[in-house]
Amino acid sequence: LNSLGTLKGVKSAVSYVLGPIYTTSSNLAISLRDFFSTVVNISDFREEYNEMKLQIAEYEADNLEYQLLLDENSDLKGQLDLGNRDDKYIFAKVLDHIESEYLIVNQGSREGIEKGDIAVIGNTFLGIVIESGQYTSKIRLPISKSNFLEAYILSSDEEDSQRILGRAVINGSSDGIRIENIGMNSGVENGDTVVVNDSKVGENLIVGTVVGLSEDPATTTKTGYVSPAVDYYDLTNLFIRIEDVD
Repeated sequence: LNSLGTLKGVKSAVSYVLGPIYTTSSNLAISLRDFFSTVVNISDFREEYNEMKLQIAEYEADNLEYQLLLDENSDLKGQLDLGNRDDKYIFAKVLDHIESEYLIVNQGSREGIEKGDIAVIGNTFLGIVIESGQYTSKIRLPISKSNFLEAYILSSDEEDSQRILGRAVINGSSDGIRIENIGMNSGVENGDTVVVNDSKVGENLIVGTVVGLSEDPATTTKTGYVSPAVDYYDLTNLFIRIEDVD
């Protein structure tokens, strides 16, 4: 009996010792199961996240394309409203800027563009075509140091906005578009409108407004700068006015 009692005690002791091991193993199994479940969930999450990123990228691309189409449509409408309807215009996309003085566009001689044609957006002067390849053209901007054009200045006064205050010359420089030879008594002020009127352009087109006007006591003229009507570096589309041979 005593031996049976002893065995019972040993059994109890073994159960006591093995009990925590079983419990710990069970807890470990549950922990491992939760861990692998979490790993699977993370993997699923990553797949969903990557799919979501792809969808967002596709949406942004579609949205950008849609916005570009809206911009093109707006530019086309503006050109129809503001451009000279007797002229012929070729729609072109800006491909590149060169040394801040030139633009490269995606239309060339194949579309009838030639050296000397004028780049515009609406009734705003953008530059002159100086090279025309078969598929691309190079445009010299007003800010180019090689640019010299005659212009006149219109009053910015709403009650007198059509009055020509005087004539001047605009030329490009490293500081911007300079305007010179403004008569001292012309009444020109900052904010007045600069309109190119040169035989190389052929019609009156807006360049921008007078800024930084200064007087030189040693001369009888004023000088200043022209703030362009458009930001040349933000241009994505423009129009080339060409000779209509029809």
